[in-house]
Amino acid sequence: MTRNGDLVAGIALLIFGIAWTVTVYLTVPTGYGVGPRVFPLWLGIALSALSLLLLFNSFKPEASIDENTNAESSDSGKAPSLWLQFRTLVTVCGTIAVYGYLMQAIGFVPSTVLVVAFTLFVTLKERRPLVLLGMSFGLAFGAWFAFGKILGAYMPPGTLISIF
Repeated sequence: MTRNGDLVAGIALLIFGIAWTVTVYLTVPTGYGVGPRVFPLWLGIALSALSLLLLFNSFKPEASIDENTNAESSDSGKAPSLWLQFRTLVTVCGTIAVYGYLMQAIGFVPSTVLVVAFTLFVTLKERRPLVLLGMSFGLAFGAWFAFGKILGAYMPPGTLISIF
């Protein structure tokens, strides 16, 4: 017996991971030493490997109820509906697409702040303003400082406005 949601997500992520890896391999130059291709290439390989793991785990039998403790050994409650899974998939893909557009338009730092705040607010239902602001600005500026300033990686400045 398979878990259909895991099976569908595993197949979709595997296709995306393979397409990503092939595209990066064919289009991004290698550079000298650790070039611009390394991180995106390994990201695609990791996504493909984890989606294969999800696919294999979708065929494992579901855990049964332990009679001694009278508790389930797997997830409690019923599985999410197909509509909820579809809505989640559309939200994730839409967020990634909007993030790509925003990064090109307004740059890395402002787009990361907006996307992290949106993801925390909509997906994780976080409503505390201090947490939303701290996570959004902390992640954006932390990544900008670590990758852009310390490691010298290119961080998109934005075409409409360029703050950083």
